[in-house]
Amino acid sequence: MTNEIELIITIAIMVAEAGLIALCYYRAKQPADPLKPRIINYGLIMVLMTLIFLATLAHAVSLITGTQVKPRRRRGL
Repeated sequence: MTNEIELIITIAIMVAEAGLIALCYYRAKQPADPLKPRIINYGLIMVLMTLIFLATLAHAVSLITGTQVKPRRRRGL
């Protein structure tokens, strides 16, 4: 029961993150106003939100499969 709730919360967070990425993309593509300089770097925020989205996606995969996502290692080292 708690896994389903955690999965629903994780998916809701992923939707919110995707919305923030889309908003930053929209704001970054607008032409700059020379009289009003931008204080926020939307490109940087978009990159950081994408990294957070990928981490949340890995968490969702671990909730669905029941095992933790591990990095691949070469054997023999």
